[in-house]
Amino acid sequence: MVEKEYRIGVITPHLDGEYYGRIIPYIHEYVTMKNSQLFVIQAMDENLGMIQMEEPVAFNLIDAWIFVLPSVSAMFQEMVDRSTKPVVAIGFLSNSSQSYSVVLNNIDSMKQAVLHLIDAHGHRDIAFIAYTDQYDLNERYLGYCEALKERGIPIDERLFVLAKDNLLDGGLKATQQLLSRGIPFTALVCGTDLNALGAIDILQKQGYKVPDDIAVIGFDDIHQASTGHPSLTTVRQPFETIGRETVNILYRLLEGQQDVPRFTNIQALFVPRASCGCADPTFVSTPDEFIMMTKSLSMTRNSLYVTTANHYQMTRGLIMATKQENIHISNLFWNLSHWGCLALWEVDKMGTKKLVIKQTFSRHGDPLPPLEEAYALEDFPPVAYLPPDAQPGGKDMVILRPIKTELHDWGYIALSTLVDPQNSFVANDLSRHSFTILAVALEREMLFNRIRSFAEKLEIVSRTTNDGIWDWNIKSNKIEWNIRAYMLLNAAGVIASDDSLKILEQIHSEDRDHVREAFVHTFKGEPLNEQPISLEFRIVGSSGQQMWVYVAGDVMRDSGGNVTRLIGSLTDITEKKDNEARIMTMAYHDALTGLPNRLLFHDRLSKALDERIQSGGKLAVFMIDLDRFKLVNDTMGHQVGDELLCQVALQLQDCLYEQDTIARLGGDEFIVLLPNIESEKAVHLVADRLLKRLSKAYVLKGMEFFLSASIGVSLYPTHGEDAELLIQFADIAMYQTKRSGGNRMRIYTPELGSQQSERVWMENGLRRALEQSEFVLHFQPQIALASGKVYGAEALIRWNTPDGKQVSPGDFIPLAEETGLIIPIGQWVLEKACMECMRWINEGLTDIVVSVNISAQQFQQGFFPERIRKVLKDTGIRPSNLCLEITEYMAVLDIEHSIKVLRELVDIGVKIAIDDFGIGQSSLVLLKKLPIHMVKIDPSFILNMIEDHHDEAISKGIIDMSHRLGLSVTAEGVETEQQLRRLQELECDRIQGYFMGRPMPSDQFIAYYKNIST
Repeated sequence: MVEKEYRIGVITPHLDGEYYGRIIPYIHEYVTMKNSQLFVIQAMDENLGMIQMEEPVAFNLIDAWIFVLPSVSAMFQEMVDRSTKPVVAIGFLSNSSQSYSVVLNNIDSMKQAVLHLIDAHGHRDIAFIAYTDQYDLNERYLGYCEALKERGIPIDERLFVLAKDNLLDGGLKATQQLLSRGIPFTALVCGTDLNALGAIDILQKQGYKVPDDIAVIGFDDIHQASTGHPSLTTVRQPFETIGRETVNILYRLLEGQQDVPRFTNIQALFVPRASCGCADPTFVSTPDEFIMMTKSLSMTRNSLYVTTANHYQMTRGLIMATKQENIHISNLFWNLSHWGCLALWEVDKMGTKKLVIKQTFSRHGDPLPPLEEAYALEDFPPVAYLPPDAQPGGKDMVILRPIKTELHDWGYIALSTLVDPQNSFVANDLSRHSFTILAVALEREMLFNRIRSFAEKLEIVSRTTNDGIWDWNIKSNKIEWNIRAYMLLNAAGVIASDDSLKILEQIHSEDRDHVREAFVHTFKGEPLNEQPISLEFRIVGSSGQQMWVYVAGDVMRDSGGNVTRLIGSLTDITEKKDNEARIMTMAYHDALTGLPNRLLFHDRLSKALDERIQSGGKLAVFMIDLDRFKLVNDTMGHQVGDELLCQVALQLQDCLYEQDTIARLGGDEFIVLLPNIESEKAVHLVADRLLKRLSKAYVLKGMEFFLSASIGVSLYPTHGEDAELLIQFADIAMYQTKRSGGNRMRIYTPELGSQQSERVWMENGLRRALEQSEFVLHFQPQIALASGKVYGAEALIRWNTPDGKQVSPGDFIPLAEETGLIIPIGQWVLEKACMECMRWINEGLTDIVVSVNISAQQFQQGFFPERIRKVLKDTGIRPSNLCLEITEYMAVLDIEHSIKVLRELVDIGVKIAIDDFGIGQSSLVLLKKLPIHMVKIDPSFILNMIEDHHDEAISKGIIDMSHRLGLSVTAEGVETEQQLRRLQELECDRIQGYFMGRPMPSDQFIAYYKNIST
């Protein structure tokens, strides 16, 4: 039976070394036995920061995947999971539901080795070095820890060193670091054999005997382990078993078998030798060991030969790459790769990014893909053109690798190659340098073209530009300047000398070293690594005038690579630097007041916190918000408001010391930093000083303004050590101060934080309440005292939350006014009240009047009368059915505006009432100016009018004066029959209160009206 052909994809960090170089050949061997193709994708390049495969190269071509260690990104794993293609992970437990795992029992194997040191040789001070950033090495560290715990030995973190890699040098450097700590240890466990061999080398060089002074154990059982002196105790990995089991599991999945185990555990073999203190075989003890050792030495010798040859070829390729303008991949891959194609990224006319074939080669004359043929990443490489040896069952495997530099992602290269048996001996296969040379050559070609274009442009620029041009001859040490350069320098009083030292003397002392170092670096730089000169610095003229210049240039070299000349340009950037300074000032200062802004304040607060943490002491943050400042803007205009803010800023600054910082956060919010305070008493003194200063009269445009502020304070270290937290807590305290009436200071407490949370909950709830119809209207009857009939009703809003609670208007209306939500809420109340009024009219309540409270923000809207017209039109009620209630504070805030708006409303035909009269800033005289119809006495005067003759006298005065002005009067808050009788005697027109009826739903109000009427 002929087995079905599959394409198997292997994603691995590397292709070479004692681990990858041994396991990949076995995978290839068993895939070939299954008559299939192997595609190996290298995912890691430490130099470029590549650690995992992310791009779906060859994704549409591959039937099943093998991941060697965690070498793919989460995004790539997700793509594989969606494709439902089988996946087997080697060396780690995959979290994917699609993946199966074949793992070496690293934990138990390392645990056995460490227990051998403890039980067989009596060691207790055991150190550990490994590159534990790698998954399997971290498992080995866990095995080390488990062994110590099992024998009751404490884990001393000082005896662990993270190696930089798995190689000899990694072990050597880690052991040096371990020894330098001075912590005694008698045994050293290493994550790999190469780490162990490096450790033995440095231990012996520093006079330690292995194992007499320090025992050493490795892991892997590489070829050199048995031939070193002393021979290395280690753990042998069964690479062939791992490769065979991985391929077998993968093919069982491809065939649809259901009984495949998710997890296959491969056991390793502990191999005791001389380095741990066990008996060291004199040389070899069996014929098989002799043959194995001889084979190992032969392969090592051959590996050295191949490495030497590869060094020569690599050097030759590097020379060609730097010598020729273009380099071809056939000159870079000289080992077992006999077919290859290079595809670079290009964007087609449709804007799609594709890989386009740019170079190909075949040493056996096999077919090659056409140049400029484009492929999607998922369909690369061009499998139709792969050579016969790379077809299913062939002896080649296909290597895929991204070609990248730090600056550019170039594309991919595909190579058809035999398995290199030397890869398991050489920890850093030199062929991987070919990829680096190729990427650098491509970048060099791009830069060469750019430089050539730059040279052509420079020739034109030198004839047409207004910038200066300079040419420094290194051999003669003379600088030549063109006419424009002379003019630029002379204008600033700078001598355009041809002596470089004299030019250097005229550079600003703070910039001189930087300029010198930049030019020295350019002189000494290697041709491939040099960067064009690009400098900004100051030149000082003879009169002390400073000029900022931008100098750009590049070197010219002779055939020997020596710098012969530097040529470049000189630009006067003084104006640019002045603009940058202004921009920096704008970036960190408030444009209106000139105070520091939020960014600069935060920076100073962070620095002050650092100083307090180091030296001790306290600091304070003040959040200051001007009370009712919005009304100034709304009534007097933003220009007056801005002028007032500038005066406030000056006054606040005058109250503080030089080391303090005051910043404007925006609007009428300021924030103050006191970087060094002694006690809360000092905080109160500063706050009192600020509040007193703010309370003084401010005169603008012939008018006096009196301000107050709400101040919240947080303290370090009492309330926290984080800048954002201190600002947040000061803000919370300030808000609570404002809710309490303002014009005071409050220091933050945790209880205020919970109140703030309640405020946030309420604000979010308010925004939701309108959308989800959580507001309802109740109506409180208004009774005409002369007739006893129902005159109308005042609409009062109620908020029923989804959890069944009813929030009082006194709690949410102030928040709605602060957040601006009062405008849409007020509009809803107006529309809903008028709709209900229309329903009453249809029920026979023809002359009924519905009263609606209007907020200050609604009233200040320029188009408010138009909104009233629209509501009347949309609901169908007559203007005479609507009464708008405004507070006396709103009316007198901007008397001219109030008169204008009220006249428009009266012309429309609606009634106007002054609400809560008697407690504000107005007088009865002002009522003559206002076009209104009625006055509503504040309930505070009605409450005690029977017992308190002062309240009765005020109520009588309001009624009498209002009647003389032709205004009717409504008394609010009537709760007893005695109050009703007395108001009748005082000839009050209407009453409203609990005695006549509590606020009620609309249907209940209709029934109430009809009951009163009958």
